[in-house]
Amino acid sequence: MNSTTKSLIKIMLVLLLSGCTFFLPYASWGVELNMVQQGVVALFVMAALMWILEPIPIWTTSTLVITICLLCMSSSAFTFLRPAVYDVAVVEATLDSATLGKLTPTTKENMMASIKKTLKGKSNLDATGIITTIDGELMKNAAKAAKKAPTEPDKAAEAEALQGAVLRMHDGTVDLAPVKNMTITNVMQQKAVMATFADPIIILFLGGFFLAAAATKYRLDISLAKALLKPFGTNPKFVLLGLMCVTALFSMFMSNTATAAMMLAILGPVLALFAPEDRGRAAFALCIPVAANIGGIGTPIGTPPNAIALKAMQDMGLTISFGKWMLFGVPFVAVMLLIGWLLLIKMFPIKAKSIELKMEGEFLKTPKAIIVYVTFAVSILLWVFSDLVGVDANTVAIVPIGVFAVTGVITAKDLKSMSWDVLWLVAGGFALGVALQQTNLAKDLINAIPFASWNATMLMVGAGSICLFMATFMSHTATASLLMPILAAVAGTMVGAGVMDNAGAIGLLCAIAFSSSLGMALPISTPPNALAYATGLVEQKGMAVSGTILCLTGLVLTFVLMYLLNNCGFFA
Repeated sequence: MNSTTKSLIKIMLVLLLSGCTFFLPYASWGVELNMVQQGVVALFVMAALMWILEPIPIWTTSTLVITICLLCMSSSAFTFLRPAVYDVAVVEATLDSATLGKLTPTTKENMMASIKKTLKGKSNLDATGIITTIDGELMKNAAKAAKKAPTEPDKAAEAEALQGAVLRMHDGTVDLAPVKNMTITNVMQQKAVMATFADPIIILFLGGFFLAAAATKYRLDISLAKALLKPFGTNPKFVLLGLMCVTALFSMFMSNTATAAMMLAILGPVLALFAPEDRGRAAFALCIPVAANIGGIGTPIGTPPNAIALKAMQDMGLTISFGKWMLFGVPFVAVMLLIGWLLLIKMFPIKAKSIELKMEGEFLKTPKAIIVYVTFAVSILLWVFSDLVGVDANTVAIVPIGVFAVTGVITAKDLKSMSWDVLWLVAGGFALGVALQQTNLAKDLINAIPFASWNATMLMVGAGSICLFMATFMSHTATASLLMPILAAVAGTMVGAGVMDNAGAIGLLCAIAFSSSLGMALPISTPPNALAYATGLVEQKGMAVSGTILCLTGLVLTFVLMYLLNNCGFFA
């Protein structure tokens, strides 16, 4: 069976299972979902299966998610798929009741058109929103008619009718029960779905891509690696530690995959010098993906799950700055690197007595190279001290983009080689979050579960464990994209119920981000793992054992860290 046939079978299976999800009897389980919400559930199932089975590249699944959202579930969906969001006849009858039917046909038609337009642009529509819109339209038209009445006598009666309608809306004369009892079906707003492609978090990541591309182009990465590794000497154990530290540092600001590829290329000639029976080769080959995976946790731009967590927090009205994230992220990375280093030298003893990394490259002194150095330093300083300068991390990300574009450091050719697929993958995850929130699916599902009786700590432990399990077998970004919107909705409900405070919600979402990045037990877990496995120096068993130990250790440390940070008021 060839790969095309396998992919087609997987796609058919995904469509069958997600289609079955659409027709499940939710009402019999005590959950009342409308057709749009059932469609969103089916979309979630389809995205999850596509990301797990990968019949098509994972980034293309994200674009498919956005396409389906726009064409089938948004305010601009195909007409035959667009549901009746509310009963227009009831709204029109309410308007007639308020004005006692005294409006001219033209005025009434114009007012209804304006009301429909306003309501179409609202997300999370409810009866209060509809009543407020009618009231606002009445007041606006009453003011206009009052101005015209002195000069246009035929408008006087209409002005009086509109002014009376405003009073009747407020004194309880108008029967608003039909509006309050009407069934309302929320859909996604077209602009909200489209905006996922240019969300501030996407720009934050793009700024990181510009910095990484410029660093590679002007050999800042190699030159820094050479300078940073020099103090670790020639003792193999300390050289191993140095490689892990440098790899982790780079992965805080560069793609984990690009960092791993670069460091493995540097390490290639050295690995060839090890004796065949020296297990230390495996330690050196494994240290790169371990450090790359762990290092990305240290900053908001280090790995997509961190950015997805920040997006979820922002949607909840919560904020955590770049520098504040580093205050707990970097120490966590340092502790995990130390544990990883001790584990590798224990599992894979190094027999070689001395090792020397021969790296060519000096810091360039050309004008453009200097621009790269200065911009890199300024951007990082602005990110770290964003609270002091008053400019958030998303805005700071524009600095390298603007400077490198204007000065020609990054050209159109360089743009083509950036990881746009990662940005589109993240955007698809954001679209799922929009679908959950704007269709009120999250609210309805959460209301059906008694979260008020749940323990916040146990929720974090359970959700983090599930997240780690999923991240071991599928993309870390896809895992975070699926779980983060759901858990953000759960956290919001628990905060509203008084079971969890805002600090607890931040800790929960950070724990999910950390857990997503800790899945590294298998070659398929992350691209850095796959690159290390491809060297032929790492056995799957060794990777699985060391990765599992680090995964579980990191998970426990994550829970302890978030518990301590929450209790000491760090997130307050």
